[in-house]
Order: sequence, then structure tokens, then C-alpha cells
Amino acid sequence: MLNNMEITDYASFKLHQATALLDRVVDNYLRTHYGIRYAPFLLLLISKVIGPATQQRLATALDVSRASVTQRIGALKEQGLLSVVPDPADSRAHLVALTEAGERLVDSAWAGLDRDLAAVEEGVDERLLAAQLDRLIGNLLNVLEAQGGTQPVKARRKGSGDGTA
Repeated sequence: MLNNMEITDYASFKLHQATALLDRVVDNYLRTHYGIRYAPFLLLLISKVIGPATQQRLATALDVSRASVTQRIGALKEQGLLSVVPDPADSRAHLVALTEAGERLVDSAWAGLDRDLAAVEEGVDERLLAAQLDRLIGNLLNVLEAQGGTQPVKARRKGSGDGTA
């Protein structure tokens, strides 16, 4: 029972709504100006941030399945935005990296997104919001752990002994 509170008044509902709207804003911008959807762009963006990486590392960084990343990589490789080469450190793996065309697309698209996101964040105390989101993420991970769920490697808290932050 909701006890005199509408579901739309809950912070978790508002966060979901804000996330969905943000995804739509970014997806609309990218499709309109670059002919690419948000999900594949995120793969390009994380590839720029972490550099050449295995498909598993990219999947972990994006908190998606390896199969999802593999599917996106194939399409982006065909478009000339990613390269895939054997990993010299592991004969079973491949390293994925941005091509020059991929790098240009990410840089150009990010500049435009930065302008639109500045309008999205207008009047928002970003430091406070970031701190509150960090707390929310920690709480979510605690609940997920208590439920017996799994945590993605990238989302483990500092000091968990795995060397990630």
C-alpha cells in the first residue's frame, strides 16, 4: 500500500523518470546528428575512456552482457568505428579499440552532447546530486547483495579488495 503517497512522489520513481528522459534526450541528439543510437555510442565512448580492451572488460564497464557488447561491436566494426584484433596476452580474447573515424565521431558527438547536457543540468547542484547518487548506488548494491544478486565488477565499493574504485 502507498500510504497517502503517490508512486510518482517516490524518489526512486523520479530517478527512473529522469533516467528515461535523459536517455531519450541523448538518443534523439545522437540519432538526429550522427545516425547512431545511444547504446552503441556508449560502447564507443567507454572504448575512448578505457582504451583498447577485451569484450569482457567493455561489458563489465557498461554493466551489460558480453553477448550484448559482442553484437554492438560487430555493427560498429562494419561501420569502421571500431577495430578488433587478437589479444597478444590471451589467445582466446580480442582487443577492441576505436578507429580514427570512431574517435572523430565520439569527440564531435560529445561536444554537442555537452552543450545539451548543460541545459539539462541548469539549476541543479551537481555536487549534491552526485553525492546523493553515490549514496543511492551504495544502498542499491547493499540491497542487491542482501537479495543474493550479483554485483558487476565496476560497481563494487572501494575497499572490497578487488583493486577497483
